[in-house]
Amino acid sequence: MSHRHRLVSLGKLMAYILRHRPDEFGLVLDEEGFVSLKELQQAINEEEGWGFVRRSHIMEVVLTDEKRRFEVKDDKIRATYGHSLEERIPYEPVTPPKVLYHGTRRRSYPSILKVGLLPMGRQYVHLTPSREMAERIGRRRDPQPLILEVLAQRASEEGIQFFQPAPLIYLAERIPPEFIIGPPVEKVLKEVKRPERKGPGPGSISLDLQKEELRRGKAWKREARRFRRQYRKL
Repeated sequence: MSHRHRLVSLGKLMAYILRHRPDEFGLVLDEEGFVSLKELQQAINEEEGWGFVRRSHIMEVVLTDEKRRFEVKDDKIRATYGHSLEERIPYEPVTPPKVLYHGTRRRSYPSILKVGLLPMGRQYVHLTPSREMAERIGRRRDPQPLILEVLAQRASEEGIQFFQPAPLIYLAERIPPEFIIGPPVEKVLKEVKRPERKGPGPGSISLDLQKEELRRGKAWKREARRFRRQYRKL
């Protein structure tokens, strides 16, 4: 596949994410429809066959797109038109499900048990009803994230407000520790201290890595064809 065709396929994927279902990729747009370029790249890299994408590829799509579908501002990106999402309005409180999930760094666990879940530079704590989605989001900060259960319904009954900007994402300003369930902290810290396995030494050849690169290359072609068919009209 030529470089130009790869950019076309990447543009279609970006349009789908930013226009229609950012929550499918564990992303939350702000009230103006922006998301950070870093988070968008991470979400794209997680898709099978798209691990090669770098920020430079995303910017090349933005700068060469004849349809002017994207806008970049202050290290953030948004779609300029064509949204199927509802017009953005201030979030209204909702009643959450009984349990929500949150993926976090294992090293942060002792602090979370003391003060709860905080936005940490964001406007809200991000939660999801899907454990798999929590793992996906958590892996952006820790290769082996700790998945916590949040007793959302109980927290709501105690006055914690929840918002739902998209089907797979819930937001809260904070989650007190009494509504968080996780494993014993000693077990988590013990796992954090385990030494990492060493890779192949200098000059050695890893056949497994070669096979993985070959597999990714084939997967990229399959994924690109799928997105061209599915989002041809975006």
